[in-house]
Amino acid sequence: MSYEKIEYYQNTIVQLEIQYWLDNSFLTPAWWVLLAAAIIPWIIWYKFVNRTRFLEIILYGMLWIIFAIVLDEISSTWMLWSYPRKLFPIIPPLIPADLTIVPVTFMFVYQYTATYKMYMFWSVVVGSLFSFVIEVIFVHYHLFKMYQWEHWYSFISFIIVASIIWGIHQRIMKLTKLSKSPIGY
Repeated sequence: MSYEKIEYYQNTIVQLEIQYWLDNSFLTPAWWVLLAAAIIPWIIWYKFVNRTRFLEIILYGMLWIIFAIVLDEISSTWMLWSYPRKLFPIIPPLIPADLTIVPVTFMFVYQYTATYKMYMFWSVVVGSLFSFVIEVIFVHYHLFKMYQWEHWYSFISFIIVASIIWGIHQRIMKLTKLSKSPIGY
């Protein structure tokens, strides 16, 4: 197979996705819900974020965004799930979830928990809500389609990713504090 053939199929897929989006998503009620879900949580977060910890919390949220986009891209490519309706036609991840709902929700969890134990407790609660309530609603309204995936897998993934992000974030914060001290120079 030649690379030109791959390019041809990729171009064909892009054109099909754009047409499908125009016919089935753009300006529909579901599209407006996705748009609101992409914007409103950030407005709420900005209103309630602890300003004295702003950089710490936004760093934590950016880690969630990176993980969510990478995992969503890999999983979409491997057809574990897909998004029949999207905010934008050719961007595979569900932008409102990956860039807004998941990171903003977990930033609130991070901001309002003082210990790892409480952080993990609330991560389990949020992971349950996302996996067994929000995902089910998204499946019902054809915003999310599962192929080789189960809601339990999402739940376990949320818990694992929350724990990994906590660890990475704590390590970054520790290194940052060291770099501000005379010993770190």
